[in-house]
Amino acid sequence: MAQNIKIRNISPLGDLDVPLLGQIVKYGETVSLPKAAADKLLAQDRNFEQVGGN
Repeated sequence: MAQNIKIRNISPLGDLDVPLLGQIVKYGETVSLPKAAADKLLAQDRNFEQVGGN
């Protein structure tokens, strides 16, 4: 079973249009993603942070 990771938008720019997800992620919003997608977005450490211990 694929592991999902929760990440939060912390971007100083506010809401972000995220082509990888095909959606806008609002500032402060938490989304649950497959690990591969989450890893790509978490590499942008000024825009996203991991939530919780997963």
